[in-house]
Amino acid sequence: MLKQYSIRDMPVKFPKQVLYYVCSLEEVDESRLVWPHKRSFYSITWFIEGHGINVIDFTEYPILPNRIFLTSPEQVHNRTFHSDAKGYILMLDKALVTQLGINFTSPYIDMGNDNIPLLKLVIENIINKKKDSAIEIDLLYFYSLIIDQIDNKNAKSKETNILFGEFKKLILSNNYKIESMNQYADTLHISVTSLNDICQIFTGISAKQFLLDVKITEAKRLLIYSQLNISNIAYKLGFEDASYFARIFKKKTISSPSAFLKKYRRQTQNLINKADLTTGKKNI
Repeated sequence: MLKQYSIRDMPVKFPKQVLYYVCSLEEVDESRLVWPHKRSFYSITWFIEGHGINVIDFTEYPILPNRIFLTSPEQVHNRTFHSDAKGYILMLDKALVTQLGINFTSPYIDMGNDNIPLLKLVIENIINKKKDSAIEIDLLYFYSLIIDQIDNKNAKSKETNILFGEFKKLILSNNYKIESMNQYADTLHISVTSLNDICQIFTGISAKQFLLDVKITEAKRLLIYSQLNISNIAYKLGFEDASYFARIFKKKTISSPSAFLKKYRRQTQNLINKADLTTGKKNI
C-alpha cells in the first residue's frame, strides 16, 4: 500500500495537528520519506532557483525558476531535483483549503518577473508571523496572485475556474461511479453544453473524456500501489466490466494495464539509477 504523509510528517514533528505550514525549500529534509508517496494535504511549491524533474502522477514536469507547482491530496509524488534548488513550500490542510475556497486546476504555473517581488513579500510575511496568528488573508492573497497569472495567461474567468474545480471535486467525491454528464451538470447548476465548454477551456477535451482521464489516472495509481487485480480496479472505478476497462485503458495509454505496470516499473528503476549516478542531486 502506498505510504501517505500528513503535514506533521513532513519537515518536523508537530506537537499537535496543524492546518498549514510554510517554509523555504532549504529547511525541508525529506530524506527519511518513502518514495513515491501520497500526501493528505494540498501543497504549493515555488521553485525560485534550480532545475530538474518533478514527477507527479506518472507525468514528468521540468523544474524551472519561478515555476509554481499545485498538487492535491489524491496525487502521487515522486520528484527529483538538483541540490541548488531554492524556493518555498506551502502545505495546506484539506479543511483550510475548503474554508478558503481554493481550487487547484493546473499542475503548475510560470510566474512573470513583475509578480515575483510581491509574491516574496507575501510569503515571507506568512513565514515571519507567529504560528498562532491568523494567516487566512495572506494565503488568499498569495493564491489570488497565482490565479490571476493563470487567468491572464489563459483568459479564463474566476467563475469558470471555480466551476472546473468543483467538477473535479465531484468526480473524486463520488468515487468515480457517476457516468452521466447530466448529473454533474445539474449538481453544478449549469447545462451539459456549458460543462463541456468549461472542460474544453481547461483541458481541450469534453467533460466525458476528462472524466475518463481522471479514472485512468486513478487506475494507474491502483495498478502500481495497491493489491487490487484488474477486475477489482475496473469495478472500483465504475467500469461495466474488466474487458471494457482494459479497452479504455489501452486507448488512453497505448498499452494494456499489465503492460503499463511492467513499463512503469522499468522506467522508475531507470530514473532511480540515473539519479544515483548524477552528483549534486537529491530527492525531496
